[in-house]
Amino acid sequence: MSYKADVTLSSKGQLTLPAELRKLWKLKPGDRLGVEYDAAGRAVMTKRVRRSIFESRKELEPLSLGRPLTQKDIDDAIAEEMIAQEGRIRKQYGR
Repeated sequence: MSYKADVTLSSKGQLTLPAELRKLWKLKPGDRLGVEYDAAGRAVMTKRVRRSIFESRKELEPLSLGRPLTQKDIDDAIAEEMIAQEGRIRKQYGR
């Protein structure tokens, strides 16, 4: 289905999408759109799909220690990061 509409740019640089387009894309407040601009001066707008963290996880390489991950590995990694974070905070506040 093809759709054309004019949109207006506000003084704050915001665009208002026509209600019909928002309904077609099932957009809700907070949804994101991507805009691609080419050398010919054309802009293409696409809806960015919200995905759960679990869907994103599928794109990551599997963790590997060369052996099964244990609870101790997890606890050690958390403790290490907490110490690093405390160091960053202390450095930020000059302590």
